[in-house]
Amino acid sequence: MRKIIQHPVYGKIIYTEGFWTGKKDLAVPGHDVHQVSKRSFLVDGKSALLIGSYLGGMRLSLDGETIEISAKPKWYEFVLAILPFIFILVWGNSAALCSIFPVIGGAIGGAIGGIGIIASLLLMKKSTSAINKMLIGIGVFAATVFVAFLLALAFLALAA
Repeated sequence: MRKIIQHPVYGKIIYTEGFWTGKKDLAVPGHDVHQVSKRSFLVDGKSALLIGSYLGGMRLSLDGETIEISAKPKWYEFVLAILPFIFILVWGNSAALCSIFPVIGGAIGGAIGGIGIIASLLLMKKSTSAINKMLIGIGVFAATVFVAFLLALAFLALAA
């Protein structure tokens, strides 16, 4: 994930976070940047500290100034992102509900729900409109439940 911020003093600030590894990198063209530790950098000899993560909101503390790199998700983004996980958790662990509409639960259902949370937050992060974010959240919810439904049908077919 890559985010580019325009700052009045430092100009372009480029923040990169590895999706799989979580490795954070900071680049400020025209300025001397050295990585001190996982989250600490020196920019022209001044201490810079990365606080947070791309999905949860990222800030850069540079020489006493806090620069927002990635905004924190709004409350409705968290609710919409966690909804598929909660649905699969509750529905997939109830035999009565699964007899109506089967979805896979347990560890597989939890993994599908977790992937749904991350996908929802990532996709909503790319949109600026609240309506689009809500539509993305609902779409990811439907897709996650559909995948859990298809897997439940596959497991039921194997068991029969």
